[in-house]
Amino acid sequence: MQEPIFPKHENDLTPELLTSVLSQDRPGLEVTDFKVVEAIRAMSGQASTADRVILDLTYRAGPESAGLPRRIILKTMLDVPHAPQVMYETEVRFYREIRPQVPFEAPIFFGALFDRESGHFGILLEDLRERGAAFNHVLSGTGLKQVQLLIQHLAALHAKFWKSPVLDQAFGWMARPGGGGMEEIFKHLLPNIQKLLDADPWRSEILAPLGRSVPDLHADMLKVAAGPLESAPHTLLHGDTHIGNTYTLSDGTLGWLDFQLSHRGCYARDLTYLITTGLPIELRRKHERDLIGYYFEELKRHNVETGIDAEGAWRLHRQAALWGLVIGWLTCPTANYGRAITEENIRRLTQIIVDLDCFQAVPDD
Repeated sequence: MQEPIFPKHENDLTPELLTSVLSQDRPGLEVTDFKVVEAIRAMSGQASTADRVILDLTYRAGPESAGLPRRIILKTMLDVPHAPQVMYETEVRFYREIRPQVPFEAPIFFGALFDRESGHFGILLEDLRERGAAFNHVLSGTGLKQVQLLIQHLAALHAKFWKSPVLDQAFGWMARPGGGGMEEIFKHLLPNIQKLLDADPWRSEILAPLGRSVPDLHADMLKVAAGPLESAPHTLLHGDTHIGNTYTLSDGTLGWLDFQLSHRGCYARDLTYLITTGLPIELRRKHERDLIGYYFEELKRHNVETGIDAEGAWRLHRQAALWGLVIGWLTCPTANYGRAITEENIRRLTQIIVDLDCFQAVPDD
C-alpha cells in the first residue's frame, strides 16, 4: 500500500492524513480536528530550506493520545521545493531511523513521510517554544561555555559510531565526503555561488582577503572532501553544525536541529564548523586549539582511541574550514537568514581561512 503524501499547501491538510502519520507508532490514535496556527515559508528569514506549519490538533479521547502535545510543527515543502529532494529524504530517514540513538537533546519526533516520486515530505515535531527554547544564531552571543557543551554532544555522537560497521551496514544510504547524496550536488554548485555573489557585492568584499578566485575556492573544497575528509576515520555526523542549528532551553540545556545534511564522514567537518560559527573571531583564535583538544578528551572519555595526533587534528581543522565557507554559507541565499546573520557567518568563515593559511593544507592534485 502506497503511503499518503503531504500536500503542497497547508489548506489541503486533513485530519485523516495527520492520523495516518501519527498512528504509525500509535495504533488506534485518531486526529479528529486541527487548526493551522501559522505557516512560515522558507527563505523568509524564519526558515531556510523547508517550510513550517504550526498546528493545533484535537485527538479522539483514549490512551493512544496520552502524552501527545496539542501543538506540533510540520516541517514540509509548500508550493515549490527549496532544496534538492535528497536533503528532505535524508532528514526524514534521520528522524525515523537514527533519532532514537542520538545522545543529546533534539526535537521530539512524532512521524514523517517522504515520497520519492514527487519529493514531497513532512516531519511532525514538537514545537520547541512550548519548552521555552531560544534559537541561537551567529549574533545571539553564544560563548565558550556553550560551545564546549555542544562539543560534548558531538563527541558523544561521534564516539558512538566511530569506525562502526553500522555506518555501512545500516547507514549505507547516507553520503560520504567523497560522494553520494548532497555531496554529489555540492560538486556542481559553482553557478549558484556566482549568482549569489553577483546579487550581493558585499560577499565578494568579504572574500577579497583570501586572494582566491571563487572557482579555485570551490575546487579546493572538493579536493579536501575527496582527499583527507574521505580518508580520515569516519563516524556519523550531524553535517551542518553552524550555531544557527542549535537551541537553548529555559534550563540552559542545549540542543540540535536540522539533520538534512547528516552523513558518514570525518569528525572535523562537524567540529570546525561549530567552533568557527559559534565563537566571535577573537575568541575562536584564542581557544580553537584548546577546543580541539577538549573534543579529543571527550572521545577518550567515551573510550575512543582515534590514532590522530595533535598535528593531524590541526591539519584536519584547517582543511575542514573550507567546507563551512564554500558550501555552508556561500551557497546560502541572503533571504534565508537575513543579511546580518549571513554576513557575519561569511566573515567568520573567511577569517579562519586567512588566519590558518588553509590553502596550504589543501592536498595537491
